[in-house]
Amino acid sequence: MAEDGRRLELFTVVPARALVVVAHPDDGDFLAASVLAAWVRQGTRATVCVVTDGDAGSDDPTLPPGALARTRLAEQRAASAQLGVDDVRCLDFPDGMLENTLAVRRAVVRVLRQVRPDVVVTMDPSRYWFDRGYLNHPDHRAAGAATLDAVFPSARDARAFPELLREERLEPHKTRYVLLGAAADDDIAVPITAEDLEAKLRALGEHRSQFDAHDMAPWVWERAREVGLRSGVELAEPYRLFDLAPGPSQREEPGPAAGAEVLVGDPPAPPRPTTDWG
Repeated sequence: MAEDGRRLELFTVVPARALVVVAHPDDGDFLAASVLAAWVRQGTRATVCVVTDGDAGSDDPTLPPGALARTRLAEQRAASAQLGVDDVRCLDFPDGMLENTLAVRRAVVRVLRQVRPDVVVTMDPSRYWFDRGYLNHPDHRAAGAATLDAVFPSARDARAFPELLREERLEPHKTRYVLLGAAADDDIAVPITAEDLEAKLRALGEHRSQFDAHDMAPWVWERAREVGLRSGVELAEPYRLFDLAPGPSQREEPGPAAGAEVLVGDPPAPPRPTTDWG
């Protein structure tokens, strides 16, 4: 959350389609489970995309290759079902070795053009650590970087990965909003309810191969209340917002996201562009 004590603006758009892109099974539930629950409850069609297979998430050297990956994908599907999300995709890149390569970006572009989201939620690629107790996983940073590069410019450009258009008939797509979770400089908050927060805890509880979620409730609730206090609501989740519609790099100014509904007010206005480069 914003570390300078400033108030967080409310982001109250409910997208018609939302896509969460993360590195591993369970990352998306820490990052956005309560927000997905809130949006789905209000009519959003949501997709969770996991970039790696999650097969390195164990200290047991006797596990056969692929066994943990199958377990974790099943856990992710069960967790997403707790949120009302039935579209879960795994790009199957090796866990622990993810890099922002053209192959990874191309795979994310394919999903973007298939799902055609109004909002993409992903991980902050600039975040190398959190306080003194946690070094951010390099897969997290790579997944976030690949997703941002896929959103802009690759997914919107017909001449980027032209085989996706030529062979798979996947038309270019322009995402309106990008939300970075666990960001170093959050500037908006998405309002949620107690029902949504309980759904997040149930989703986290499905990841039994990774952790015991029973002790997570106190800090999950405390954090949501703190963010809510900073944004003028009871409960909320913080993000860094990018609104890509008015920028000259988008080449045109689309209208509001299809099917989107503003619940309380318009989202905060983006900063004025500082460059005309696309």
